[in-house]
Amino acid sequence: WVSSPPLFNLVGEIRGTDKANELVMLGAHLDSWHASTGATDNAAGSAAMLEAMRILKQSGVVLRRTVRLALWTGEEQGLVGSALYVRQHFGGGRGGRGQPPAPPTPDHATFSAYFNIDNGTGAIRGVYLQQNQAVAPIFRAWMEPLRALGMTHLNYGNTGGTDHTSFDNAGLPGWQFIQDDVEYGSLTHHTNLDSYERLQPEDMRRNATIAATFAFLAANREERLPRKPAPV
Repeated sequence: WVSSPPLFNLVGEIRGTDKANELVMLGAHLDSWHASTGATDNAAGSAAMLEAMRILKQSGVVLRRTVRLALWTGEEQGLVGSALYVRQHFGGGRGGRGQPPAPPTPDHATFSAYFNIDNGTGAIRGVYLQQNQAVAPIFRAWMEPLRALGMTHLNYGNTGGTDHTSFDNAGLPGWQFIQDDVEYGSLTHHTNLDSYERLQPEDMRRNATIAATFAFLAANREERLPRKPAPV
């Protein structure tokens, strides 16, 4: 796929220690709809994930696995940036734009988790599990210390329309956080009102803290997070 002008993903990482070859990812899409500045879709998610990485770096916590941040391009055109990244780095899943499925790469086997923010400026309340039943007790335990921040819900079903599905389609563990709507569906999503005054600073600080916590816990648990059974 060729774009004009050229587009790119923005990627950075904090290298792990004894499990540095295994990977935990945080992500959000950096592109926006043309009608406004894209504050809630998705500068809010991008900023929260950048702050989560800053928290991990500045706190000095030890991370056993490498934690990588990706800010995706082309989400609004059909998850282009994340789909191509997954195909090139991990393989697996369905081919895009008429391409056959790519064979899994060695990094597919060592991938642990991807967490995504892309539902506006509202506070995170939980996680969509993408029908991954095995991860539910793990996330429930992780959420317990975060109840005071409003992190209480697990949705066992799927949600789509954003970059975690590029990972899920490739058989990789990928999740989207559940968020308060805060005008997203009714006012700011893909409209000319999606500008900075719609952002909720306290919610965004809360979201960065939750994302950093999930990345830290995923990076440091003994085993990688469980995957869904492969489709028959």
